[in-house]
Amino acid sequence: MSEHGWTAPGQQPPSPSQPTGPSQEAAPQPTQPSYPQPGHPPQSPYAQPPYAQPGHPSQPPYAQPPYAQPPYAQPPYAQTTNPAYRYPPQPPMGGWRPRMDFRPGIIPLRPLTLNDLFGAVFRAVRGNVAATVGLAALTSLAFLVPFTALGAWVSSQEASVSLEESMSSETAGLVGTIGSALPSIGTSLSTILLAGFLAYVIGQAVLGRKVSAGETWAGTRRRILPLIGATLLTSAIIIGVAAICIGLPIGILALAQSDSGIAIGVVSLLAGGLVAIVALLFLWTRLAFVTPAIVLEGVGVGRAFARSWRLTGTPLFWRLLGIRLLAAIAIGFIASLITAPLAVAGVGLILTGMPADQVYVWQTVITGISAVISGALTTPITAGLDALLFVDHRMRREGLDVQLIQTTQGTAPPPWPRATA
Repeated sequence: MSEHGWTAPGQQPPSPSQPTGPSQEAAPQPTQPSYPQPGHPPQSPYAQPPYAQPGHPSQPPYAQPPYAQPPYAQPPYAQTTNPAYRYPPQPPMGGWRPRMDFRPGIIPLRPLTLNDLFGAVFRAVRGNVAATVGLAALTSLAFLVPFTALGAWVSSQEASVSLEESMSSETAGLVGTIGSALPSIGTSLSTILLAGFLAYVIGQAVLGRKVSAGETWAGTRRRILPLIGATLLTSAIIIGVAAICIGLPIGILALAQSDSGIAIGVVSLLAGGLVAIVALLFLWTRLAFVTPAIVLEGVGVGRAFARSWRLTGTPLFWRLLGIRLLAAIAIGFIASLITAPLAVAGVGLILTGMPADQVYVWQTVITGISAVISGALTTPITAGLDALLFVDHRMRREGLDVQLIQTTQGTAPPPWPRATA
């Protein structure tokens, strides 16, 4: 308070030479806004001098308030000097997070892992018992019962053949061996049909559909002849390759007249055996998808071979070979455990001193029973795995997973049709 009146803080008192009164108003002074800024306490409207306003010519370098650049305007990880550090650190509670898969059926619609493949096979078998194990048992019985009976009859003729003077004991033994091998032919024929049945079941289970035995038969009965033709052609190719790789060294060994010729024949036979193994594994892998292509895509034999050859090429060849070898070893071990009691019973028949003709008959019967049991339990797994690998390779090479997702959403037709029972 002065003699001229009250003076506001931050203002100079008027000099005596300057008149005061209503005719002359004091110039308005700039003030700071009174509302608080983020992260700072409220400021008095007179806390900042007039030159603290932005753009003032006399603004000092420290006049910028600290809250003009909020601390959260730039993330702290952007201040790092490491050019490779581009992402913020993970939250303290971070870690493994489950992957969300779109799974309308037995598999997620994405490229499959080994756990996905084996788990889906067992889910398909459990969810379609009648169409998998039931059809496998019926098919095995339908083929193995007549072939086993025929083999038992042929084996029973061993005694009468051995009594003939024109037949030697080696010929009689060959007759018994042929009789024991006849059930294997029935096993091969039943496997052809079972592979087709399981391909259809797996194809529908991928889309989340449960099928019956009647629908499975309706969906595969028109593909039986192409399946038989493809199996015969595959067998002919394999036999031809084996004959070339092994037959030629055997011929060289048979025609050898000297020790050096015999040594060359033995070496060529070993080399031919190794080449035959490699060639058979190669063909076994490259022709793995012939049956699923015939059943699911409805193509002919020639096109099915071409489809399988294209889908099993590099770089997926070695993965497919490894998975099929692993499955063959595991399933073979399971089958041996199942049929081990029957094999022990067959050996026991020989030790009992039973006549040879009766031994061949009982061995044929035991072989047929073992084939029925192992075929009903193991063939659905092997055939179903091949069908799932076919779907997996199509997803990896052709983007089948996108079409399957659109099919389940109703925006695209299914990649394979569904039959009516």
